[in-house]
Amino acid sequence: MFSAMIRLARFIIALTLAHTLAFGSAWAQTPTESDLMALRFYIGEGNDQAVQSEIRRLQLSYPDWTPPDNLNEIQRDVPGRSVDKIYALIAADDFDGARAEIESTRQAYPDWFPSEELLQTLSVAEGQSRFIRAVDAADADAAIRIARANPALLRCERINNAWLLAEQYRIMGQDSSAVGVYRSILRSCTSSDDLIATLEKSAAVVDLNTLSELADLARDRAPDATEQVTIVENRLRAGLKAGPTRSTDQTVTKDKELDPTLAMVKSPRPTPRPEELDTSPTPTVQRRPSGAPAPKAPSGGASLSQAERAAARGDWNGCLAVTANGQSGAILSQRGWCALNAGRQMQALNDFQRAAKIGTSASARRDAAYGMALAMLQLNMVDQAANVAATTHFDKKQRLEIEGQILDKRGVFAFDRKDYRQAIAYFNELERLTGRMRRDLALLRGYAYLNSGQRAAAVAEFQRLHDQMATPASRRALSEALR
Repeated sequence: MFSAMIRLARFIIALTLAHTLAFGSAWAQTPTESDLMALRFYIGEGNDQAVQSEIRRLQLSYPDWTPPDNLNEIQRDVPGRSVDKIYALIAADDFDGARAEIESTRQAYPDWFPSEELLQTLSVAEGQSRFIRAVDAADADAAIRIARANPALLRCERINNAWLLAEQYRIMGQDSSAVGVYRSILRSCTSSDDLIATLEKSAAVVDLNTLSELADLARDRAPDATEQVTIVENRLRAGLKAGPTRSTDQTVTKDKELDPTLAMVKSPRPTPRPEELDTSPTPTVQRRPSGAPAPKAPSGGASLSQAERAAARGDWNGCLAVTANGQSGAILSQRGWCALNAGRQMQALNDFQRAAKIGTSASARRDAAYGMALAMLQLNMVDQAANVAATTHFDKKQRLEIEGQILDKRGVFAFDRKDYRQAIAYFNELERLTGRMRRDLALLRGYAYLNSGQRAAAVAEFQRLHDQMATPASRRALSEALR
C-alpha cells in the first residue's frame, strides 16, 4: 500500500513537471518586450545591418519565432504630440526640458527610442546656443572649444558660425587658425555671396600671397562670379598697399560696347570741382537704378504713384509724407530714395533694410540693397557697405558706383590717419576701376606722395592738375612739392 502511494506521488510530480515544462517552453518561443527592445531601436535608426544581426540573434534564442514581413509592425507607436512637444522644447532652447520629455516618453513607451534625427537636432541646437552665448560673453576660448566639438555647427548652411569662429581665433591671436577657417569655407561652400563675404573678412589677417590664394579658391568654387571676386580682391589688395593682381579691362571694354553709358566712365581729363580738397560727398540726386521701374505695390498703389510724382519733381518731403504708412517693399524702397535725397540717411537706411527683406522680386531686393549701401556710405559706415557689396549681386553700374565710393572713402580715411602709402593704393585702385579721379582726390594723392617721400610723383601729379586748370590750390601744391 505504502509503495503504491509512493508510485502515485512520483507520477503526479512527473506529470506536473511535464506540464510546467511544456507551458514554459511555449512561452519561451516568443521574444518578450524586453527582448525586442534592441531590434526596435535598430529599426528606428534605419540601421539595416544591425537589424538583420539582431533578427538572427532572436531566431537562435527563439527558433519558432518568425519576424513579420513588415518590420514596422514591431515598432510600438508613440503619439505624434509627444514627439512634437520635444521639438517644441528644443525650438524654445529648453534643452533640459527636451531631455526630460524624451525620458518621460521612453518610460511610457519602453520600446521607443528617439530617432537619430531628433537626437541630432537636440545636439546641434544646444551646441549653437552654447556657442553664441560664449561669443556674446567674449569667451573666445570657450567658443572655440564648443565649435570644434560640434562639427555640425560649421556646415555651409550655418556659415555665420564659421565666420564667428574665425573671429574668435583672431581674438586669441591665432591668425593662422583664422585663415584656416576661411580657407575651409572657400573649399567647401558654393554660394558666391558667401565666398565673396569670406574673402572680404579674410583681408584682416592675410598677406598678399594668401589673399591671392583665397581669391583663386573663390573663383574655382564660383566661376560665374569670377569678375565680382576679382573686383573685391583688387580692392582688398589696395588696402594692403598693392596693385591689382589682374585686370578687368577686357570685361569693361565689352560692357562699354553693350552699354554706351559706361563709355562715359573713362576720361583722360577729370572734370574739376569748384572746391578743391573738399572731400565731403557731392550733393547729387539719388535715384532708383535706371531701367528698374518700381514694382507695383500689392496695396497702397495710390501712395506709390503719388510718391513717384513727388520724387520726379524733387519734392522729397512730399514723397515722405505720402509714404508715411507704407508697408510694401515697393513703397518702402521709394521712401528710402526720397529720404536719402532729403538728407535723412538713417531713415533711408531703415527703409531700404525693410524693403530688402520683403521685396517681391530679386531685382527689387537688389535695388533696395543698393540704396542701403549708398546710405551706409553717406553715414561713413564703410565696412558695413562693403559687406553689403560682398553679399549682393549688384548689376555692373551699381557695383562700379559702390566699389568706387568704398575706395574713395577708405583712401580719404587712410590719408587722415597719415597712412599715406595705403591712401595712394586706394586712390590708384579707384582710378583703375572707374577710369577717373576726382580733382580733390587727385590733390590728396599728390600730397600723399609728398608726405611719403615720393616727391617726383607728387610734382607730376600737381603739375598735371595745374596744367588742366590752374587754381590757387594747384599753385600752392606745386610750390610745396618743388621746394
